[in-house]
Amino acid sequence: MSFLQNKWSEHERQAQPARRYASQREFEADWIYSLRRRYRVSQESLAVMANVSVTTVQNWENPRSAKAIADHNQARLRDIERDLWIKAHVTLLDPSPPYIKALYDLMSASKDDSAQALADYLVATMPAEDAGRARLLHWASLSHSISQPGSPRARSLSEAALEALTGSDTRLSAAIENEILGSQFEDLLALPTGEARQRQGVSLMRACERLFERDQQPAYLWNALEVACRAPLDTQDTFRLTQKLIDVQGHAHVRHRITTETSFDNARIVFDDTQAAH
Repeated sequence: MSFLQNKWSEHERQAQPARRYASQREFEADWIYSLRRRYRVSQESLAVMANVSVTTVQNWENPRSAKAIADHNQARLRDIERDLWIKAHVTLLDPSPPYIKALYDLMSASKDDSAQALADYLVATMPAEDAGRARLLHWASLSHSISQPGSPRARSLSEAALEALTGSDTRLSAAIENEILGSQFEDLLALPTGEARQRQGVSLMRACERLFERDQQPAYLWNALEVACRAPLDTQDTFRLTQKLIDVQGHAHVRHRITTETSFDNARIVFDDTQAAH
């Protein structure tokens, strides 16, 4: 079965898909367009990656195109999606222990089962007090998430990684923390609208709020609000976070960001409510 045929079959098995398609060709066109949008890749850039013409990419994204996408091009798209995912999620932060490099090599070589087996073994055997445990838990989450974004195993490992981070203000701890939050956010955006996306959003929003309570850094509240807007979560969450930000940074500053940055579009009505209350 070809790559996109397999994707189409997975979509057809969903009981309540986020979107329904009239044909497999329409699904393929939307999948390629969504891939570019998710990773902010132009048609020209995708054409270079796939070693095809821009016109070919345009035909791929045209649901009315009668020309089928060749199997070898579908294989390229599979590899491109994987490479883009790795670049968006994975950073080899120095100093990088050998087991982290081994996990990176396995994921880069599409050996997901081996990466997951190694990661799970290391998680089970590494002492809880080991300084490298937070990073290992994060990479274990990545090894599961790369083949199944938003899976319960990936999510639980990622949450454990955040909990394992110490409160020390070291550059490496901060970098690992930001990488964990960034990869969780990328996975959130990749999920279709529905319960799984909302569950991931609630988990990530709460993690950002816990970090704010720990460090009192407003950036974590802004991250939580963006998650609430992009998931999207309940209006009560956006209202509560907006009010927290106003208490911390003032009405004028929060109003400017929410009304000028597209990431917070879903908070504008809530902000109007808070403005009316003042």
